[in-house]
Amino acid sequence: MLEFNPDGSLKLTDSQTREQELEKDSVIITREQISQKPAKVQIRIKFPEDIQNPDEILDFYHRIDCSRFASVAHSIGHANSRTFIIKVDEGSMLMYSLLNFMVEGFKMRFEQDLRNQRRVIVRGIWANFGNNSGV
Repeated sequence: MLEFNPDGSLKLTDSQTREQELEKDSVIITREQISQKPAKVQIRIKFPEDIQNPDEILDFYHRIDCSRFASVAHSIGHANSRTFIIKVDEGSMLMYSLLNFMVEGFKMRFEQDLRNQRRVIVRGIWANFGNNSGV
């Protein structure tokens, strides 16, 4: 049954409140489908407020060996000081493989660097791609 707060907002369950608190301290990697025709996708990586140097992601991005996907043009930019977006400039079937490769690489790197003090949450799926594991 839905419950509402006195201000009219939806009241969260205890588990939803705990999950929301955990997310505040987590690195969140989101797969985002921008369009299907033409296919355009991106990865959004959001850091918690207390991360000291989120710009280290730029160094890691440039060191990832994407030689298997050399034909896929991609770039990285800031949405704001704590959020980065990696996007593919031209759609292709290889772009999904490249971005999944990056998602897994970033996830492993963040989990290693953060020494399990924080969670890394991966969300979202891409349309028209076989094995999307996402939340």
